[in-house]
Amino acid sequence: MFDSLSGSWGQQALEVVDFGVLVLSDQRTQWVNPYLLALLGLKESDLAGSIISKEDRLSTLLLGTDNPFLIVNQLGHDTWLKREHVKTPEHDIYFFHECTDLVIIGNECRRLQKDLSDLNPKDPVTGMMSNDIIIEMLDGHISRSRRYDNPLSLLRISYAFSEQMDSLLFSQCIKRIAFFLKDQLRWADQIGMLDRYTFLVILPETDYQSAAALLKKFNEEPHLSLFSKGDGRPLSFSVGLTEWSKGDTTKKMLQNIRQDVDLTMMT
Repeated sequence: MFDSLSGSWGQQALEVVDFGVLVLSDQRTQWVNPYLLALLGLKESDLAGSIISKEDRLSTLLLGTDNPFLIVNQLGHDTWLKREHVKTPEHDIYFFHECTDLVIIGNECRRLQKDLSDLNPKDPVTGMMSNDIIIEMLDGHISRSRRYDNPLSLLRISYAFSEQMDSLLFSQCIKRIAFFLKDQLRWADQIGMLDRYTFLVILPETDYQSAAALLKKFNEEPHLSLFSKGDGRPLSFSVGLTEWSKGDTTKKMLQNIRQDVDLTMMT
């Protein structure tokens, strides 16, 4: 049975590919390539001419309803496979592609999504990302910069208010500031609240010089109008800036902003 495909260039190719191949004819195993045999820890003689049935454990594993599905070898190593079925007039051909990394990434994404959903996602006043969420986002961007050496910068914008300011006026003012930031920054930039007076802006794919160019927006009319006379206005603001460098962690980047001399100040 296993010799029925021998000699063809197609079989020669399928014998060396890094994915599994199973060929059935009338529900009997006609051919299995070495990759799949090695993954299952079997020999050709173990499967030659065997009947595929619902009661057979191996058949249930390879041709069951789960897709992708998990194979655990004798050493306890996990391999996830995605099944693809091609039917011809004479054969049922199954291809098994390893997708272990994708499954692991998917599981990790679902875990992170659950972790994020357990956090308070938004600041109650501005609707911006809360402290917990923006820090989680920053962790992810730093990991990406560490892996691919992509540029990354941070802006911290802090506002000072009168201690006697009415809470309703404060809410209205901080909302106007949040609207200004969303309106002036790029769609890819992510904005969150470090505390009720301080915004943190993550600037992906942005070096220090490009980030510094954004500072002019804070000395232009749309921003300065927030400080027009009246009770519902901030007293002053300050902007700190830092760029990710090799070895920087989330904590280090946030410390670098605090250690920077503020680049803009209005009194």
